[in-house]
Amino acid sequence: MNRPRLNSRYFSIPSSLLLALCLSLPVFAEEVPLRAFTASYSLHKGSMHVGTAKLSLEPFEQLWRWRLTTRARGIFAVFVHKKPYSITTFSRVQDDVRLQKIVIADEKDEDEYESASFDWEAGRMGVLRKGKRKNVKLAAPVYDYQSIHLLSAAMQRHQSDEETVDFYRKGKLAKSRLVYLGEEIVDIGDRKIEARVFRQTVEGSRTVIRYFYDPDHPLLPLLIENRKGDNSPAILRLIEVDWRL
Repeated sequence: MNRPRLNSRYFSIPSSLLLALCLSLPVFAEEVPLRAFTASYSLHKGSMHVGTAKLSLEPFEQLWRWRLTTRARGIFAVFVHKKPYSITTFSRVQDDVRLQKIVIADEKDEDEYESASFDWEAGRMGVLRKGKRKNVKLAAPVYDYQSIHLLSAAMQRHQSDEETVDFYRKGKLAKSRLVYLGEEIVDIGDRKIEARVFRQTVEGSRTVIRYFYDPDHPLLPLLIENRKGDNSPAILRLIEVDWRL
C-alpha cells in the first residue's frame, strides 16, 4: 500500500424507452473519469479510535463497483461483533452512469441484509429490506452514500455549488442536497491538505455529512464527518491508498 500522492491542493414501447433514456442521465456524472483504488481509513467517534474501514472502487465484470467495509478495533472489537459492508454497483454506457444494485449487509448476521436493484428500462427499483419486498418508481437518477462521490467530483468539474438529487436511504428515495462549502485545511498523516468540502443533507434525516476531497483525486474522500444532531461526529480519516492501474 502506498501513501496517497497529494499536493498542496490534495447505485419496450417508445415512451418507456424515452423514460429509460432520461433516467440514465445523471447530473454531470458521465464526465467523471474512473480509476480503481483501495483506501484504508481510521474510524473515530469523538476522541476515541473505535475502528477501521476500507473503501474501494474497481471494475467488476462489465460494471464498476464501490465497496465499503467497517471493523471495530481494540477493546471495541470485544463488544462489537458486527462486520458491516455495503456494495454499490453501477454501469457506464456510452459514458453515462447508472446504479445497478445496492447491497447493505453484515458478514456476521444473515438477517441484516438489504438490497435495491435498478431496472432503468422499466423505471423501477426493487427493494428488499427487513425481509419485505417492494417496488419503487424511478423518476430521476439516484445516488447513495457511495455513488455520492461521483456527484461531488462532477460538481467540482463543472464548478457547481449545489445539487439536489434523489437519494437511496432505508429502502426509500428521498431528496438530498449536496452543497460545496469551500476549502479547508485537513491533516492527513503528516500532511496538511487544502481540501474541497461538501455538505450533504437528506430529507427526513437529522444526519449531516461533510466530505473532504483533494481536487486532484476527486473520487477519493480524504475525510468523512458524519454528525447526527448535536452528537459527537463519527469521522473516517484516510490512512493510505493503493492506486490500481
